[in-house]
Amino acid sequence: MTRSIFYSLLVSGMLFCSATAKAQMAKDLVSTTLDGNLSTIDGYVPSMTITKDGKTAYFSKVTEQKPLYGVFSKKEVIHEIYRAENINGEWKNVTKMEVCSKYYSAKHPTVSEDGKRLFFASNMKGSYGKYDIYVADIKADGSLGVSKNLGPKVNTKEDELYPSLYNGTLLFFASEGRDGLGGLDLYATQVVMNTLTPSVNLGNHINSDSDDYAIQLSPEKGLGFVVSNRGQNHTISQYTVAYGSSKKDQNKYDDVADNGNTLQTAMHEGVEYTSNSFEDK
Repeated sequence: MTRSIFYSLLVSGMLFCSATAKAQMAKDLVSTTLDGNLSTIDGYVPSMTITKDGKTAYFSKVTEQKPLYGVFSKKEVIHEIYRAENINGEWKNVTKMEVCSKYYSAKHPTVSEDGKRLFFASNMKGSYGKYDIYVADIKADGSLGVSKNLGPKVNTKEDELYPSLYNGTLLFFASEGRDGLGGLDLYATQVVMNTLTPSVNLGNHINSDSDDYAIQLSPEKGLGFVVSNRGQNHTISQYTVAYGSSKKDQNKYDDVADNGNTLQTAMHEGVEYTSNSFEDK
């Protein structure tokens, strides 16, 4: 197994420089989101997500603000999503995205392959439970459309977090609201236009009895790279797992998710449904 404390889904380190205080602030804001990292608040924090053309990035950042009620209450931790533009190799024009109202959080953004949709987790009013997975259309001017809840086929009364897209339409996410193996388990659903397939658990060769946060697939190797706190003392690390049988040696790798059936279902199942929350009227 390979392990690393810092886990990057999309990007490696970049150099930032600026001559103005405003640009320096933008630099500081973006530079800490290049790689997935550890947080005393969230445990694992994923790296920022970048559009296929490399011109736009989205990431979440923690801030503090006074709660809506209670004048003398302590400040609450709030997660906010930001957008940045790559201009001549530097991330500039950092803008906070208005995806939910002031007193709620939005985090873990991931952008679709065509750059037209942003998936994220939020605890905004109207969620099924704590944090739900939402999606919003990205307009031509960079602003976002109405945030839409993916509905009960994805979301539960507990947390759904860490959405990530593979191969354009396969949405991975972590959930603790289903009868999984323990803690956060990884699930998958196919997203095509406004339809979704039923979410499936990726199985006990990927998930553990600890928290499993995110997965990145390497199809040419038949491997997945899972971020989990299954290590000693719940250390958050990256683990390598196999998810396909080797043609040269059928015993080399065990298939994941009940011999690969549920993973294949998530990737190829033709059954579709439309969530009332997600459906465009």
